[in-house]
Amino acid sequence: MRPIRINKSKAFWVIPVAVVILCVLLLQYLFLRRQVDVREVSPQNGVLDITAVDCTQEVLNIQNNWDFYPNELYTSEDFSSGTVKEKADEEVSASDFAYGTYRLLIRAKPNQYYTICGFSIDYATRVFANGSEISTFGKVSDHAADSVPQVGYMTLPLFSGESGQIEVIYQYSNYVYREGGFIQPTYLSSPQNMEEFKAGNNLASLSVSGGLLLLMIYFLLNAVVRKKSDFLCLAFCCLVMALRDQNFYNIHLLSPDVSWYIKYRIFILVVMLLPVAFLLLLKSVYYKATKNWPLYVYLGIVLTATVLIIVLPTQVVALVSAALYYASIPYLCYLLVGVVRHYWKQRRLSLADVLTLAGFLILLGTLLYEALLTGKSSAVAHYGFASIGMLVFVFLTAISISLRMQEREIAFVESRNRSQMLERMNQMNMDFLHKVAHELKTPLTVISGYAQLTGMQLSANHLSEETPENLKTIQQEAKRLANMVTQLLEYSYGRKSEIAFSRIHVRELLDNVGAIAVPMCLKNKNEVVIDYSDCPDIHGNFEMLLQVFINLIVNANKHTENGRITLSAFPLDNENKVQFQVLDTGTGISEEYLVHIFEQGFSADGSSGLGLSICQEAVEAHGGKIWVEKTDENGTIFAFTILEEGESC
Repeated sequence: MRPIRINKSKAFWVIPVAVVILCVLLLQYLFLRRQVDVREVSPQNGVLDITAVDCTQEVLNIQNNWDFYPNELYTSEDFSSGTVKEKADEEVSASDFAYGTYRLLIRAKPNQYYTICGFSIDYATRVFANGSEISTFGKVSDHAADSVPQVGYMTLPLFSGESGQIEVIYQYSNYVYREGGFIQPTYLSSPQNMEEFKAGNNLASLSVSGGLLLLMIYFLLNAVVRKKSDFLCLAFCCLVMALRDQNFYNIHLLSPDVSWYIKYRIFILVVMLLPVAFLLLLKSVYYKATKNWPLYVYLGIVLTATVLIIVLPTQVVALVSAALYYASIPYLCYLLVGVVRHYWKQRRLSLADVLTLAGFLILLGTLLYEALLTGKSSAVAHYGFASIGMLVFVFLTAISISLRMQEREIAFVESRNRSQMLERMNQMNMDFLHKVAHELKTPLTVISGYAQLTGMQLSANHLSEETPENLKTIQQEAKRLANMVTQLLEYSYGRKSEIAFSRIHVRELLDNVGAIAVPMCLKNKNEVVIDYSDCPDIHGNFEMLLQVFINLIVNANKHTENGRITLSAFPLDNENKVQFQVLDTGTGISEEYLVHIFEQGFSADGSSGLGLSICQEAVEAHGGKIWVEKTDENGTIFAFTILEEGESC
């Protein structure tokens, strides 16, 4: 494999990508330096004891082990009066109930201020602390007609008081989609720590999203200038990843007048576009590895899902989005099969291929890692490894596209050079044909002139003394013309590159050879005899083998007069071959010439010296061999073998 050399002028456009990513990684590093410690805590029987926790040094990630009362909307007075029902078991999920109440008792140090934070509230919620309503998102109701959902971002103050006990109650109602009922994730810390925690998350998130948006703009410009779909798909990926990273914040930034139903559909559409963007990019990078019609089918499914998300009730919108994820799997498998087949044909992995695969694997790995780890540990916060995976994916893919562009340009240059070389060869062939035409014209002119003169003399019944010489000249020029045509045919035949093999009947081949050989041998009064036994069919090229026989017969006829030329064929059973022989009763071949007769250009009688060398090349192309079986003053035997039908050359 020829090593790929990165042209500095071609790769210069990658530098801005590297600069943006380095800046984002620097901001990520600064976020990690200022990030406060996050620790998971789990309430026991609806009580969270933080009396021994210094909330000025760490942030608590509260797990969903609150007391849950399904299909009830309780307040502090209800709990104080003791009129509440039994709480639900831990196995009961809020997703199965349209409304309910969560309660948590926090035991803290007396007279301490805290902040509780929930990053995502996307239905109707009311929050109470120590009997006082401290926040409302939408309108909570036990009737669907009265419930009003709302998107929220909860950051609420808490005060422990003299008792050191904080009662947190929140009610929810969710009639708009299947899942939802509790705030996840929920954090608790001191006000200062919480602000630093939120600022760090915002810094990390905005740095990644801002960097992706900058790269999107840059790739769009490259797509316009360079007219490459790869850059367009990469820009689309950057946009989708940036929106994915800021999905909840984007929804929060919309005007309160915007309907919740519109906001929710925007959220689902952004989530839905993530696999679509990656698959389009994969198709663009390996556009020759797969056909286009599966792409059109997949895009039709995406368009249909988009329309359904817009028009269907919100309760089933999430199901449509999930269905699209599942529908993406067959197309992903189809693309992967095409990519594997592409690699299998190439029998190699280029640097661009390695970078592309590494980028996709890193992104997939970080997404899976974050999805698995965030459900079990607070070590990965709301913005974790996936953001870094996105940046690495973009960088590696950008370099891969650059290398592929360079490979295509190199291939284009090589193709152009080959085209120029072919043009030069065609010109040389044209020059050769012009020379041949000029050489052929000369003897034809002589022959035509003398033939016309002789014809006029015959018409007048007056033959001059020069007539025999004229006829002799015509004969010589005709012979010279025949030799020139023979040499031209031999040259053309020797340059033939593609040979079509098929089944050949031995009898048919020898009959054709005999029909051509008989008139050829009349000049030297030689008899042509064909002797063949019951031979199996052979595998070869009919015209090529015919030429082999003609060349051998021409050679035999030159050295034989008033004799016999015999053509024979018989099978070699143990070798799955058929042996052919050309026997003559001529003068034989001198021993000093015998070792050179198959060399191209060698001739002992002034001929072109191509006939026997062409015979050898043709026979070897059939997987056989040719040799002189016998030669002496009584004649010569040329023999060669050809594979039977069914045997490979």
